[in-house]
Amino acid sequence: MIKLTRTRDQIHPDFTGEKLFSKLVNLVEARIRDGDSLEFKGALGDWSKTKKVLKTESFGKCAYCESDTEKVAHGDVEHFRPKSIYWWLALCVDNYNFSCQLCNQTYKSDKFPVSARMLKAPKLPKALPKDAALKRLIARICPDPATVTDSELLKKWFTEDSDLPNPYLEDPEKLFAWAVSEVNEEVHLVAPTNAKPRAKRAVNAAVEYLGLNRETLTRSRFVVYNELQFALYVWQQGTREAKNIAKLQVERMCRSDRQYTGMARFFAKEAGFPL
Repeated sequence: MIKLTRTRDQIHPDFTGEKLFSKLVNLVEARIRDGDSLEFKGALGDWSKTKKVLKTESFGKCAYCESDTEKVAHGDVEHFRPKSIYWWLALCVDNYNFSCQLCNQTYKSDKFPVSARMLKAPKLPKALPKDAALKRLIARICPDPATVTDSELLKKWFTEDSDLPNPYLEDPEKLFAWAVSEVNEEVHLVAPTNAKPRAKRAVNAAVEYLGLNRETLTRSRFVVYNELQFALYVWQQGTREAKNIAKLQVERMCRSDRQYTGMARFFAKEAGFPL
């Protein structure tokens, strides 16, 4: 998992401005009417329109496991905070990640561990208000992704102490470390040495709720790790010409658009490679 950046100038027009406002009005009206029986279908469930941009932002990889979704499973628009719990964020682009089906459907599903405070659902009236009162109500439901900042999201919208790191709002590379089993040919996600509580919670949640140490992943990572180690060895021990070639190879493997970039950067830094 690596840090991602929201391209706010590329937001789908249906999820910003007046069109977003209309969607949110319909969402609130449906929630008032249906309560916990609210179903996200039709106009209330068309977030697939945001998929193309999300996929680009995560370099065609699952935002969680960093596997190429063209190779492991078609990607989903994943609700970081599950819509079954956080209904008011169902149409919030800043609550979306691009995820492979394994991380999203097989593991995460509608689970979302929170160690301390949890976001409170907006209080709704018994009937949909009008005019200024309606605008004030909708303003409490969801931020406009085209105008909100990451700082505002952290201070106002996503203030709870969630265990899973959101790669758009937190840098997972500062929380994660990696351990190699040469015998089993696997690379596992682990907490860093002398990890702080935040890192331990993030790693434990990523393993339990995203399956980031599932065998298919640990073995796929080892293939990349093995290639990286050879390039690092040549960079350290080879001739001048070989070192230059190896340097370019390590740099390529540490690019954001490559599989398992977070792991590759970790081991490159351990070897003293300048990134």
